[in-house]
Amino acid sequence: MPKQVWSKTFDRFETGTVTIAGPVAVQLHDWGRPQEGEPRVFGDSFLEGLTFAHPRSIVPLYLPGGVALAWLGVRAGVPVGESMALYVAGLLLWSLLEYVIHRFSFHLTPRTRLQVAFGYLVHGVHHAFPDDSRRWVMPLIVTIPAGGVILGALWLILGRMALPVFGGVMHGYLTYDMLHFAIHRGTMTSRIGAYLRKHHLQHHYAVPERNFGVSSPLWDFVFRTTR
Repeated sequence: MPKQVWSKTFDRFETGTVTIAGPVAVQLHDWGRPQEGEPRVFGDSFLEGLTFAHPRSIVPLYLPGGVALAWLGVRAGVPVGESMALYVAGLLLWSLLEYVIHRFSFHLTPRTRLQVAFGYLVHGVHHAFPDDSRRWVMPLIVTIPAGGVILGALWLILGRMALPVFGGVMHGYLTYDMLHFAIHRGTMTSRIGAYLRKHHLQHHYAVPERNFGVSSPLWDFVFRTTR
C-alpha cells in the first residue's frame, strides 16, 4: 500500500460539508489542488469572521508585548545581558517551533473525516486557496491560546527566565506572520526575500511535504526537508 501523505488526503476523502456539532459545519475543498477564490469555511458569519486576520490585528499586540516581556524579565531579576541572550534564544526557539508545528501539526495526515475538517480549519484552507489574503495571518483566537501554552511550558522549565525567552518567541512569531503575508502578497524584492518567497511558494505549488520553514529555511536544511 502506498504511503498516505497530507497532500493526497482527498484521494481518500470527499470534499463537501462536514458537521462538527449541531449547526456548525465546515465546507471542505481539496487542499492538494491550489485554486483561486475566497471561500467560506462556516455558514455562520460570526464564526466565519473568526477565521480572518490581518497584520494590523497582531502588530499592536505582539510588537510591544515582546518588549514588555523582556522588560518584565529584567524587573523580575534577570540581568540585562542575560535577558538579551535569552531573548535571542527565544527567536531561535521560535524558528524551530515554526518548523515543528508546520510539519508535524499543520501537515498531520488525517485518518477520519472529522480530522480532515479540523486540518482544513487549521491549515488546509490556506493550501486550497493560497491567494485568499484574509487567511495569510493566523487569527488571534488561535495564536493567543497557543502562546499561553508555550509561555506556561517555558515558565515550568525556566521560571522567570521564561519572560525574555517568550519575548523573543513572540517577536519571532510576529516576523513569521509578517513575512508570510509579504510572501503571498508578492512584495519580497530583495535577494533574501525572493529566496524566501520561492522557498515557500514551492511548498504550496510543488512540494507540500517539504520546505516547511517560512521565516527561515534553517531547519529544512537541518532535517533535510528542503527541495
